[in-house]
Amino acid sequence: MSNAISTLFRSRKFLLALFAVIQTIVFHFIPSVDPELWQAINVLVIVLIGTIAIEDAAEKHASGGGLG
Repeated sequence: MSNAISTLFRSRKFLLALFAVIQTIVFHFIPSVDPELWQAINVLVIVLIGTIAIEDAAEKHASGGGLG
């Protein structure tokens, strides 16, 4: 169990998702920040998470761990 939690907190995808949630909550309560700004940051973070997921899948496939 401890190993799974440790792996989770070292995951770049998890840390980016955590950053997105925290920045959304913080910027939601700061009225001077335009909502389009923090939404744009969220979109960039989502694209980055997707890119990392593709990179991880390609790496796993190259090492013989893929489905095909």
